Amino acid sequence: MSTTDSAAPKRERNPIRSLTRLLSTMVESEERSFGTRELARALDTAPSSVQRTLETAQEVSLVAPDGSGGWELGWELFRIASLASSKQPFGSAQLYLEELRDACGETAVLTVYDPQRAARMFVVACPSRHAVRFVPEVFEWMPMHAGATAFTILAHRPESERRAIYDKGFPRLTDTTPTSADQIEEVLADVLVKGYAITRDEVAFGANAIAAPIITPLGVTSSIAVITPVQRYTEELEERVIGLVTECATKLASRLGHPSAHVASMK
Repeated sequence: MSTTDSAAPKRERNPIRSLTRLLSTMVESEERSFGTRELARALDTAPSSVQRTLETAQEVSLVAPDGSGGWELGWELFRIASLASSKQPFGSAQLYLEELRDACGETAVLTVYDPQRAARMFVVACPSRHAVRFVPEVFEWMPMHAGATAFTILAHRPESERRAIYDKGFPRLTDTTPTSADQIEEVLADVLVKGYAITRDEVAFGANAIAAPIITPLGVTSSIAVITPVQRYTEELEERVIGLVTECATKLASRLGHPSAHVASMK
């Protein structure tokens, strides 16, 4: 009778997923060069599998030997990344968010949602000019069970999709992060009625957010928000920001529509 070691490194069967995980790990690290075993530990994958992926990526210059036995990002990856950035679907949203930021004095952000990953990320952020401010990291995947931008998107997604997200659990980000599907569903029902979401301390302590969805004929996969430190948050500011955020979301929906439509209009 044979046994398997439950702690053994995983073997990734999808080569594209393997390559994506590998490149993401290298890009997101502060290091410039990586050893095979170092990458294997980070990916929880067998070194032999990582080596094969590296050698395959080297064939198309996505990675390259660093000259000392390690690996670094290749020039083809930099070329693709540079060209892709010019086609970023919401690139022109910067101007709208700058107007929103200047109108309320607080940080304005745009969030996009990927149904495949069941996660969201900020893709544009216009920081407040105040010394004390909240500026989230852009292009960093975040969960969907907390935060105003998440809720304004989630409220418009199919129930089956929402339930799949809930099945993943509710990791606490702060003491006020929602911890049940019923909690979130109650919030989402309110979002559908009001057209916006307000959250306090759910993702980061001391941060209040007001968000509105960007509603397009093809559905809702993005939203915008204003993030304010609690010490500057007032009822007067809240009322003003609600109007500004919903107005900006409507403008973006009209101007940009669905991301794929915006890319097509650039050609």
